Amino acid sequence: MKGLVTAAGAGVVLLVGVSASQAADCKGDTRQEHHVGNFNFVTSSWVEDVGTMRRYVSCVGNLDANSDLLVTWYIAGPFKSYVPSEESAETPRMRAHTNTRPVAGCIQYGSSGERTPAEFLGTAQDDDENTKAGRCGASYGQTEDVALAPLPEGGWSDHVRVFFPSDLNNPSATMLEVSGTIGVEPSDGGFQAFFRYAADRFRDRPDGQVNDVTVRPIFPVERDKFLAAFFLDNKGGAPLSSKGAVTFSIKGNAANLWKPVPAYYEFVDKDNHLLAAIPMPLFGDPQ
Repeated sequence: MKGLVTAAGAGVVLLVGVSASQAADCKGDTRQEHHVGNFNFVTSSWVEDVGTMRRYVSCVGNLDANSDLLVTWYIAGPFKSYVPSEESAETPRMRAHTNTRPVAGCIQYGSSGERTPAEFLGTAQDDDENTKAGRCGASYGQTEDVALAPLPEGGWSDHVRVFFPSDLNNPSATMLEVSGTIGVEPSDGGFQAFFRYAADRFRDRPDGQVNDVTVRPIFPVERDKFLAAFFLDNKGGAPLSSKGAVTFSIKGNAANLWKPVPAYYEFVDKDNHLLAAIPMPLFGDPQ
């Protein structure tokens, strides 16, 4: 199920009324079916031009009817999150890089950490990082774009949807669903990063606790600058709620060229254990 996104922050259009098998599938350009052991899932990826940027999307579909799939697709995403039975999960990443290529990636699945090859469309930096890390060696992408780009006119907004349990010891019964929009918008000469969301128990799962979860940022590049900006606007951190927003501001001249940089939001439990992560669109180092 693909969402439509524009650089001006236009809304997302989702397809509804599809069957469970359709919902679990991933179409895209690098579609692979994986039937490994007791696991049955599909992976794919595609790239969309959006204004001056590119939207790199990876998708994992769980074809099993009675079990949830824990998965980490190295560099591409999802990251340590679940795909419920007969569902699919898409992970969008914003990049300025236009030199798209197939990357011989690796996906980790199941609670025992089994791994299998999974090709995705990525950038030259993704390919280089994947090679240096040994395919299954890198979790989040850590490499910043080489290309500089102006801030997208009107900002950037993308749809996110992620599944994870509030209790790692009881994932099925405590599965949560978080969905919303994530992006950047021009603000006071720079931009504001935002993540606006709704969180609830997934379908009929009875025991998920939204209030046991906290959102925290991860900044592989320009860490100190971004952390200072984040905690200036989120002094008490960012506890998850049934409906909320996480925002912070970066100062600079919006007319300058900016460099897209890797960044992520992690979801952690009350004991600070990682539950899942999603990419965060972010710009740094204005020129």
